[in-house]
Amino acid sequence: MHSRTVKKWIMTALTLLVMTGIFLFSGADGTRSGMQSGIFAGLLFWMNPEDASFLVRKTAHFTIYLVLGLCMNGTLREWGIHSRSRRAFLSVLLCFLYACSDEWHQTFVPGRAGQIRDVLLDTAGSLTGTVAGILIQRPGPRRRKNGTGV
Repeated sequence: MHSRTVKKWIMTALTLLVMTGIFLFSGADGTRSGMQSGIFAGLLFWMNPEDASFLVRKTAHFTIYLVLGLCMNGTLREWGIHSRSRRAFLSVLLCFLYACSDEWHQTFVPGRAGQIRDVLLDTAGSLTGTVAGILIQRPGPRRRKNGTGV
């Protein structure tokens, strides 16, 4: 198998793995989700426990969608979307739509609720990951107007 093909499928698998992780975390009921947040919130012993839990939950939202944006950007690049602006737009749009579906999913989970502010936070994370991915990627070959390489 060609290395580009392998890379394409690895990036796709990583993106789907992150999306699956988000889905599984979102499927945890309110009690279990609170316990997961509480483990990390306990490390912020100097903060009010409610504030620490809130900070941990919102940081997790931002961070996991940052990773999703990074993966989504890489996947779109491997699937042949080389225009950085088009790739950035599609990456953030797809992550936004996934965030909307994720919050909608949470409305069916006992003790959980979908939040518009979480969609906005998720989208900000995905935008950050997408931009980071674009900034750290190696530039591709430059093309002349007639379509030939430099």
